[in-house]
Amino acid sequence: MELILVVVGAIIVTAIAHRRGMEPALIIVVVGIAVSFMPDFEPPEMDSHILLTVVLPPLLYSAALDFSFPTFLRNIRPILGLGVGLVVVSAFTVAAVSAWLVVVPLTFGVALVLGAIVAPPDAVTAVAVGRKLGLPKRVMAILTGESLINDAAALTLFTIAVAQVAGTHTFIENPFLLFGYSAVVGPLVGALLGYVTLWLRERLANPGLETVQGLLVPFGAFIAAEELHASGVLAVVVAGFVVGNGTLGAGYQTRLQERYVWNSVDVLLEAFVFAYIGLHLRFVLEDLREAHESLAEVAVASAIVLLIVLAIRPLSVFLMFGRNKLFQHVEARLSVPAPERGGRGALGTKARKKPLGKWRSKIDRRSLSWRENVVVSWTGMRGVVTLAAAAA
Repeated sequence: MELILVVVGAIIVTAIAHRRGMEPALIIVVVGIAVSFMPDFEPPEMDSHILLTVVLPPLLYSAALDFSFPTFLRNIRPILGLGVGLVVVSAFTVAAVSAWLVVVPLTFGVALVLGAIVAPPDAVTAVAVGRKLGLPKRVMAILTGESLINDAAALTLFTIAVAQVAGTHTFIENPFLLFGYSAVVGPLVGALLGYVTLWLRERLANPGLETVQGLLVPFGAFIAAEELHASGVLAVVVAGFVVGNGTLGAGYQTRLQERYVWNSVDVLLEAFVFAYIGLHLRFVLEDLREAHESLAEVAVASAIVLLIVLAIRPLSVFLMFGRNKLFQHVEARLSVPAPERGGRGALGTKARKKPLGKWRSKIDRRSLSWRENVVVSWTGMRGVVTLAAAAA
């Protein structure tokens, strides 16, 4: 009953925010915080595994359905840089600073758990805002692609860090082999389930049944991959790619119906998640007080972690995407023009570029403009995975 009331209230707040042109996620969090301080209010409780299994897969699957694999491949360099590289850098930076601080003493292992929790940004809200603002298609593609894979990197790192702190054993002891196993087996499971889904749809030939069957795909992909100790996130994403591209041959009624169903699911789950975050603030503070922790020290430490997370993304984006522009500018100013007739020296000949392979030729190698860099730098809101990992 409590969960139903939370969902209904979150949807009402979302509708009001949309009518007034405000961002629903932020308003829902603020309203949730205000409600949590009401007398005799008890927050809805939900296990972290349910949050991951029920909330995350549909959101990822819905995004992957509308995101073509050629677009993903074309922007694979910035997507991997942000979705994997930036997550690892953010986690270890937060861990290093948190372990060094004396405000709230943490060992490096525990600090790495904290870093893995706050590292993955939830780009769902950023993508929604970007659509309203009419951001360039390439920026939207990079943000969407990042949101599809950064959760897998963060959850794998989180699993390794927790195992080290708790002294338990992971499926594969070597963290690099574990990461590679998750990155290979997860997509294979997703691809297999995606093709099975397309095979079933050809035989169902019923829009209603096809839509219902499609609702089960993200949960099946996530659970199957997790049972094999692989990445459920990547399994869901690949299943979405396969089904999304294969649905192009389906009837228009199925495509239209599925689009509206998944849009409704997105609105419902996003509203619930941000309401859940806001409704628990008061009780987090009470838990700290009962544990005899200084709220002032925790607030200072939290502010420092927040500043690190806010600063590391613009710096990393500049190093990944802005350095090419800087190098090109320096090279243009300092390079010596080659002789018109050529020569035997290094200045008289131009290096011949090797022809790119079939797959490499499809990758977009253009640098982002400084405006695009700024937009990508400030789209690092946290959401479902951070909430679920913290609850775990």
